[in-house]
Amino acid sequence: TIISALTIASGVLVWLALSAFEDKPFRYPEGRWQVGQLRYIAGLPVLEVAGTPQDIGAQVARLGAMPASRLRQYPRDLFFAAWPRFVAREWKEKAWRETLAVGERLLANIPERHRQEYQALRDNLPEDWHEGLLAGNTLFDIKRLVHCSAVIVQADRGMAKTAENANLLFGRNLDFPTLGYLHRYSLVLIYKPKGHYAFVAVGFPGMVGVLSGMNEHGLCVAILEVYESGDGSPSFDPRGVPYAIVLRRILEECRTLAEAERLVKSVPRTSYYNLAICDTRTGGVLEISPRQVSFRGLEQGICACTNCFQTPALAAVGGKNWYRSRERLQVLLALREEANVGVAQMHQALHRAHLGAVTLQTMIFEPQALRLHLAMGKCPASALPLVCLDLLPLLKPDPLSPTESR
Repeated sequence: TIISALTIASGVLVWLALSAFEDKPFRYPEGRWQVGQLRYIAGLPVLEVAGTPQDIGAQVARLGAMPASRLRQYPRDLFFAAWPRFVAREWKEKAWRETLAVGERLLANIPERHRQEYQALRDNLPEDWHEGLLAGNTLFDIKRLVHCSAVIVQADRGMAKTAENANLLFGRNLDFPTLGYLHRYSLVLIYKPKGHYAFVAVGFPGMVGVLSGMNEHGLCVAILEVYESGDGSPSFDPRGVPYAIVLRRILEECRTLAEAERLVKSVPRTSYYNLAICDTRTGGVLEISPRQVSFRGLEQGICACTNCFQTPALAAVGGKNWYRSRERLQVLLALREEANVGVAQMHQALHRAHLGAVTLQTMIFEPQALRLHLAMGKCPASALPLVCLDLLPLLKPDPLSPTESR
């Protein structure tokens, strides 16, 4: 099909388009809408939203997405940049329409509350946003372009540590084609959904799902796409739930890694991906295909992943070394040689694993302390200093519910 041809072709070609667009400065304007608020904390743009799905969708649209109007074009820009130049434009347009149709089908698979939030986003954005909004929430399950590296470390491993007093650090690089401008629109989003756990997501306005985040209980997640599987499952199943929505559900509904694993196994899955995950006591990687879920935990106090499966059930024998996955994995696992790993040491390892112009976010979560150390902006973001955000005051419940405060 057109979509499967794109999946095969797009993996490397998009790298050639990274400098094809002019990079213009952008700054989110501070403001309020309903109980939502966008402000700068330690120089980072932070959007705080709360309430019902309709409330949250409207707040994200008005405060985050609408000012970042260029984002509406990004999914289409990325889609077209992924094709060889010799492919006729009519063929690309046909593929784009086919992809949007599959995206509509995927939307039907997500929970009702998230469809309501998506609809509120759509209702509060101009019509020229609608195609980009659909593709931005479904495209990346259909074709894989997210690279990324992640590592979970039990700090101070040289000391006598138990599960009860382990001090975990969770780090990740988001490696993704910027097309010369996406990195300008990174945003920290604080969600307080009515009836569910509060959480932080590092991403972009308009995405209902989550790529990287941590909830009020210190449960951390990050998505890393995988390009091959040894279990014979299809690379894409349109009956599945988009992976970013699965991550969002984990943050909203789960307190522990064990609860998250049960949730992942209970839902139909779209594609191959690694889910790096930790709670305040332990961590590991859920390796996920449409057919099965396999877990690997900390070994010698560390677990790392890139863009390939490692467990016997899912590893592709003789698989390709996608985006230097093996080298990046070894760089992160080298943290085993350090008895005491802190934020600085993990930051250095993440920088050694960067992918240059596509490393647009670097972050380290401290689950027990509810802290986030974040660098975003100029690529590679790993070369930038980390800014520390204390998430405890941002995630704690408000004295009044969003409805009452209005």
